[in-house]
Amino acid sequence: MLTLALALTFAPRLFAKGEQAKLATLSSEISQLQKKLRTTRTEHDKSAADLRAIELQSAASRRQVLSLDKEIRLLGKEQGKLYAQQQQLDQQRQRQAGQVAQELAAAYRLGREEPLKVLLNLENPAELGRTLKYYEHIVKARSKIIEDYQSTLRELDNIGQSLLNKQNDLTNKRHQLQALHQSLKVEVQQRSALLKNSRQLISSEKGRLTKLSLERQQLERIIQTLQKHLQNLNIPDNQAFSQRRGKLPWPVKGRLGHSFGSARGSHLKWHGWLLRATEASPVKAIHHGRVVFSNYLRGQGLLIILDHGDNYLSLYAHNQVLLKETGDWVYPGDLIAKVGNTGGLERSALYFEIRRKGKAIDPKRWLKPRA
Repeated sequence: MLTLALALTFAPRLFAKGEQAKLATLSSEISQLQKKLRTTRTEHDKSAADLRAIELQSAASRRQVLSLDKEIRLLGKEQGKLYAQQQQLDQQRQRQAGQVAQELAAAYRLGREEPLKVLLNLENPAELGRTLKYYEHIVKARSKIIEDYQSTLRELDNIGQSLLNKQNDLTNKRHQLQALHQSLKVEVQQRSALLKNSRQLISSEKGRLTKLSLERQQLERIIQTLQKHLQNLNIPDNQAFSQRRGKLPWPVKGRLGHSFGSARGSHLKWHGWLLRATEASPVKAIHHGRVVFSNYLRGQGLLIILDHGDNYLSLYAHNQVLLKETGDWVYPGDLIAKVGNTGGLERSALYFEIRRKGKAIDPKRWLKPRA
């Protein structure tokens, strides 16, 4: 376990310039392929392009929401710390105010005793020296008490201003968050209208199957392009994917909606699992590796693909938002996305595949059995 942790810790350092160049070439080729696949030819292609645009806009809005939520939580923590400091300083101020009052009363009494007259009447030089030192000590101590009190008052003023600034920041962030939620409501309505229009364009079962077949072909072309490049890339492999058969964690908490090999209509079959899950549920990496695709693909929505080395890939589709970029390293259990319904789904779900040498294999043989 320690060896694996060390390997993953130093993985970015092992990711040499040559590897980065290979990944850049892969990303460029994938990008060109996606542009080619997005070429609008029919009315349904136009509908798919519109759906892609609105789902990408919603994903961007959700990323902003996540960022604002994080900023608001941090501001709240900072505000809490400032309130605690303010309370401590106020208690300190009260104690110091009492000391200042005592010193002022003592100074008043000392003034009434006419200390200068007392000093002048002293005949013993040694006693005179000691008395002068005593008065000097009193003055210094009194000055220190007053300076500390003034310093506390200044700190309280500064913290008060900081709290005001934090409160203003929080108010602004909450207004931004509210505006984003309103935008998301509009985007959800627009998406719903686009899906309805898309369904109307495909009125027959034959049309639906043609659409699914086209989307599957596009995914296969992406996989083929990845496979061509990934065999030249290296991943630290202290615990090979092949050794984790039957031990891998599930990518999301959900129930199995469609299993590997089950019919999808006519000659089409499911090449992975469709896992029904609550919207925005965390999607986690099943094994360590590197992100080799993090983008939108027709029919798959927001899709992330991980390369685990030794010709193994895992795919996570229909996400609401992607939290990792191409080239990022991931650890087992890392949060990589959130469950959504992008790519044309009506209900939130995660479509999950495991591939070896480009060929889809049954996840059931690789994931831990559910209790």
